Amino acid sequence: PGQRLPAGTAGGILMKINSWKLNRMKFSAHFYRISLPCCLRIFSGILLFLSVHNAWGAGISVRTAPVRVSAAIQQSALLARVESNGAATLTAPVTGRVLGPLLPDGPVKTGAIIARIAAPGLQSSIQTDQKQIAFSQGQYLRDQKLYQDGVIAQQNVATSRLTLAEAQSHLRILQAQAAQQTLSAPFAGSLHYLVPAGAVVNFGTAIATLDGRGKPWAQAYVTPSLARSLRPGSTVVLHGADWHGLGHVRSVGQSARHLGLVSVYIDLPVQSRALPGEWLQAEVQQVQGRAFQIPTAAVVMHAAQIEVFVIRKGKAMAVPVHIIASQAGQSWVQGALRTGEQVIVSANDRLLSGTPVQEQQP
Repeated sequence: PGQRLPAGTAGGILMKINSWKLNRMKFSAHFYRISLPCCLRIFSGILLFLSVHNAWGAGISVRTAPVRVSAAIQQSALLARVESNGAATLTAPVTGRVLGPLLPDGPVKTGAIIARIAAPGLQSSIQTDQKQIAFSQGQYLRDQKLYQDGVIAQQNVATSRLTLAEAQSHLRILQAQAAQQTLSAPFAGSLHYLVPAGAVVNFGTAIATLDGRGKPWAQAYVTPSLARSLRPGSTVVLHGADWHGLGHVRSVGQSARHLGLVSVYIDLPVQSRALPGEWLQAEVQQVQGRAFQIPTAAVVMHAAQIEVFVIRKGKAMAVPVHIIASQAGQSWVQGALRTGEQVIVSANDRLLSGTPVQEQQP
């Protein structure tokens, strides 16, 4: 004390003090750079844990609806075209040649043969089979005579008889095909041809027009599965451009030759404003049996499985289901459900099986 340090000694001490302060500042910056992200992660994890704990502890608030059993109603939408006896166009049922002679243009009766369409090679095949039958019949009679004279065995006679029967059967098949290629007048009216005799036409080509009188009807095409469930007299809801009403199925076709579809004829309402050629939207309801009825909002898709969540012991439990029908916000399903239990209709996209839930009071 009281002594002054040499100038060199004081400068060294001051340099050490400044070096220590600089190192301290570097250490602090390095410490905060490393520790701050860790602290933020720990804090975020604590908040997430607390939120999950509170959510699982209190349960997710959900709305529910009861499960009921009712008739499953499937609604199918169709397009129907209004037709009328006032203007019918007859088209070729197959590709082929129009055979003559044709009827004169003018009045015809119901069922009159309008035209016959010969498919390529069909008539020649029929003629060939007719000649084959004549030859086989002569051969059979000859073999019978030879058998009676003891020249040939009975087996030869049986072979000739079988050949004749096969030729006759083949001819009947070809004649049936030819009969299906005949156009006839569906009603009485005035006939006008659009193609001459001998013309080659494709499937669907207009052959003639028939003008008559009568109330209009609607024609629709449906899949074979839907056609099998339709019955004459079934109610059909019809929607036009500016009108709607109830129609009834008049008849259901028995073949699916129109692009694999079956034709359905529908009677229009008495006061219908539908015009021939107009397109209508038709709705047909089908009863698919009894099933569980639930709101469509209760149905969710998890992975590749359709499920609904039901509340059991305060938890949401996933139940796989199979949808039978859906319409107007309701779905009919099959699955391990019970009548009267509650299905979840809200927040079900955030649920897992076993999640605690709390049902909202209505």
